Amino acid sequence: MPAGQHLLPLLGAPEYAQQMQLADWDGTLRLARQARVLGMLSHRLRVNEALWSAIPEPVRDHLQAAINYAAYRAHLVRTELRDLECALPSDLPITLLKGAAYLLQDIPQARGRSPNDVDLLVRRADLNRAEIALKTAGWQAEAKDAYDERYYREWSHELPPLRYPGHPLEVDLHHTIAPITSQTRADDKLLFSDLRPITGSRFLVLCPADQIIHAIIHLFQDSELDGELRGLVDIDALLRTYLRSNADWQALIERAHQHQATRLLWYALHYCHSWLKTPIPMDLTLSKPPIAARVAFDWTFERICPPRLPDTGLSLTQGLAAQAAKVRYHSLRMPPALLAQHLLHKGWIAVSSRHRGSKQ
Repeated sequence: MPAGQHLLPLLGAPEYAQQMQLADWDGTLRLARQARVLGMLSHRLRVNEALWSAIPEPVRDHLQAAINYAAYRAHLVRTELRDLECALPSDLPITLLKGAAYLLQDIPQARGRSPNDVDLLVRRADLNRAEIALKTAGWQAEAKDAYDERYYREWSHELPPLRYPGHPLEVDLHHTIAPITSQTRADDKLLFSDLRPITGSRFLVLCPADQIIHAIIHLFQDSELDGELRGLVDIDALLRTYLRSNADWQALIERAHQHQATRLLWYALHYCHSWLKTPIPMDLTLSKPPIAARVAFDWTFERICPPRLPDTGLSLTQGLAAQAAKVRYHSLRMPPALLAQHLLHKGWIAVSSRHRGSKQ
């Protein structure tokens, strides 16, 4: 596994840095940057002064730069949240998801994470009101065409991305945490019945178990898995932060049952433990997927999820795994008839674009 020699052991236990030589760091830093986990890794190394001092100075410079960049991205998120707070009605409950939620909760294992956008969640009944408020305040939708607009509004779990002119971050406005046509559909009533306040903020967050399940759904159902190691690192961080007792673990499993996400949870715990050494009780009452499904998923995940150096192309097996992951991604998000319609439309758009380009 390309990321396995040093990056995965480092993410699982930063003390592993003591075993590394200067020459080991070059590829490791590049892979960590490619996987978008360099800031988190740097923070974990920085909090241990003895460990930090033992790292070669040229490496520390790169790590400190990643810490600084993550701080800049965090500043952008906080600035966007201040603007959103002014734009959205004060009586409208707004829940933060993923990176913005981790940032405002100051989850230790997620420090140094660099969010790409700001994800908001409102009830479906409040979606129109929230969208109108944002557009009135100047945010603009980024849907490409009428089909994309329909796709987002009828079948997706979010509206087309919004961006305020000149702002570096886009805003994704959700009404649930999984596409409404997908195989795994979260229980929205349960989701909204257990929201938690953030100290010193008007914003809310999902309860800890739902934050974990959302991160699991996002990686194992709503991504194509290609280079998505950061998603696994997020899950590891949430597990280490929130689960302290056997009762916590059993509550997570029960929550996964309620959200119909037990198979996704099994995969998440399996890879967190085997790749990142996440401490997970061995006596959990969680059924394994069928062996054929496990073998097929292992073959795909292990070849496509780890980061690759930018100057390294896909091998034949990695290319096949990438295609398999795309097929899986689409099949989990849409029923067959809708998937066929969607792929025909996208195929027609691609052919039309190439045809127009050849005439120019």
